[in-house]
Amino acid sequence: MFDVTNPDHGRNLRLVLSVSGLAVFWLLESWQLRLAPKSATPRTRHAIRNFSLAAASLLLVILPCSGLIVAATEFATTSSFGLLTQLPQRWKIPACLLLLDLWTWTWHLICHRVPLLWRFHRVHHGDPRMDVTTAYRFHPGELLLSTAVRLPLIILLGVPLDALVLYESLLLASSQFQHSDIRCGSWEQVLGLLIVTPEIHRVHHSRIPARTNSNYASVLSCWDRLFGSFSPPNDSLSTGLEQLDADHLQTAEGLLRTPFLPVITSVDGPNAEHISPK
Repeated sequence: MFDVTNPDHGRNLRLVLSVSGLAVFWLLESWQLRLAPKSATPRTRHAIRNFSLAAASLLLVILPCSGLIVAATEFATTSSFGLLTQLPQRWKIPACLLLLDLWTWTWHLICHRVPLLWRFHRVHHGDPRMDVTTAYRFHPGELLLSTAVRLPLIILLGVPLDALVLYESLLLASSQFQHSDIRCGSWEQVLGLLIVTPEIHRVHHSRIPARTNSNYASVLSCWDRLFGSFSPPNDSLSTGLEQLDADHLQTAEGLLRTPFLPVITSVDGPNAEHISPK
């Protein structure tokens, strides 16, 4: 019997969601892209590059740190230390989901504002062709830093394992959906009031700094509207970062090396950085 509080069952759930979601959105993209202009980079090569980075993150961070995350949730629920442990049981999971999503918005904002974190996060933004595989394009360094901050947060909030597994499952599905190269058509306006759609998130991946520094939400779109960082969908915007367009920076090795390369920073902010050829 499936038990969401069992760490093995939780990992299996995320694996099933990851594979099935990837297959569904890849097929939807294939159907909608039949009449679209062909990209300079073959779709399969683009996917392999992103999955290579995902494999490195899985082996170097996700698997080694999974035990620490489970231990943090166990401590949070058994010690009654967390802020939410005193809530009635029926309110704990909804409150955890909302607070975790608010934290994800906050962390995302911080990654754009702090130069050290931006060095790692820009690897994700450097994808010139955003599709469902971009949801897996995160540098291991970014995930390691995110996990280091998330562990004490889990304890402070008192997040139980079942709430964390549920939120991570929602976050995974949302990330696949919002990065996919599909259009919602007449559903866009309605869906966008509640969740982050591909059209909304595409603005965040724009090459225009003012647009890149907006739409930070990951699941619920309300946070950007609430905190004044929302930009309306604009389908004409191109994605990626000019300073990361060089083909050698788009390889698996280049993606791993990018945060550690010297940069020349202009006065226009982090999105105006240029990677030194050295």
